[in-house]
Amino acid sequence: MTLQQYYANGLTAEAYAELLDDTQRELHALYRRRVEIDAGAVERLAAAGPLHLLVITEPWCGDSLAIFPAIDALCDRAGIGLRVVRRDEVPELMDRYLTRGGRAIPIAIGLDADFQERFRWGPRPAAAQAIFEAHREAIAEGQIDKVGVHKRIRAFYARDKGQAVVRELVAGFGGGSDER
Repeated sequence: MTLQQYYANGLTAEAYAELLDDTQRELHALYRRRVEIDAGAVERLAAAGPLHLLVITEPWCGDSLAIFPAIDALCDRAGIGLRVVRRDEVPELMDRYLTRGGRAIPIAIGLDADFQERFRWGPRPAAAQAIFEAHREAIAEGQIDKVGVHKRIRAFYARDKGQAVVRELVAGFGGGSDER
């Protein structure tokens, strides 16, 4: 299938939200309320013409619980079409976007008006990924608990209020200078 076909068959943000359990729905709502989106970012994306974002994720993904609300808010405010495909239902698509050989999510695929790929983003903003990378070896060697690292990443998401996600997606679409 083409990216346009995956997009056409993808879930809307509203349909994806229906898959969330009550706790996940509450977390999405909390992060959505807290997201801070610069008006200039919205203007740059809106001026770029018809854009689309295809997101590969799953409701159980902890990173996605914090990231997807920022993605959804940005797309909503900038008039970007947004569709979601579930990682575990489309392994053939997921396998095109592996991170270090793994099926890490969420992955956002920026598409132009003709549904041609402009960029790939994910699974985390650079600053959150840096937290993980700084501890990757210690986790692998059993010197540090992965849960503690994930707590640090969640604390970053709470402080950042979606700003890193927004900056990096805007840059991916060519609307800024914070290339990843």
